[in-house]
Amino acid sequence: MRRFPIEIVIVALCVVALILGWRIYGAGEMGRFAPVIHAQKAPSALYARLTIHYAKPPIDTEEYRMSDIEGVSSFTYSIRGDDGREISVKAPPARVYDVSFFFGRLVQDGVWELVNRPSLPDANAHYAVFVKQLADYQHGQRTVTFTDPQYWATKAGRQYTIDLSKGVPRDLLHVQSTEVTDPRYVQIIKDFRGFGPDIFRHNVAAAQERIRGTHG
Repeated sequence: MRRFPIEIVIVALCVVALILGWRIYGAGEMGRFAPVIHAQKAPSALYARLTIHYAKPPIDTEEYRMSDIEGVSSFTYSIRGDDGREISVKAPPARVYDVSFFFGRLVQDGVWELVNRPSLPDANAHYAVFVKQLADYQHGQRTVTFTDPQYWATKAGRQYTIDLSKGVPRDLLHVQSTEVTDPRYVQIIKDFRGFGPDIFRHNVAAAQERIRGTHG
């Protein structure tokens, strides 16, 4: 009588064990790592911009513009005099962390919490801060405008609100109030002013001096 080859039995048992192992362990592991794989494929982009319009010469406009797209950073500073002369300082796109670290600092310093402030009389400059973030298949962006960040950071005081629909309050000393002074306006501008490696900030300072020097 012919004996059934034992090798075939061993191979068949191994195949069955592999199939059961995949169903029990492999599928669970893939399910666990699926969010990680999904996140790795998610698009990532960061944008930040500060634009300053001046009311008086010699500078007409300054702008800081930064972006980090899929880990590739680029940043530019430009300054234009009231005579139309413009100078730009550009860093070529590179896989560096300058912009991602900078964006993280903006978030930490409260850029998403800033709100528009009304233009103050005789303001010397008008500021516009723009940020945009795309990560983990979610995105957000906003633009905030204000003048004189030093005023909003130190002198704005409190804002009082009287709801006349409830009648005239008996004690005006206890009407509802909110804090308007917010140091984050100054801090965010400082973050932009201090951005970049030494060579970039050196060239920015040189560009500012040249525009000012043309009016000296």
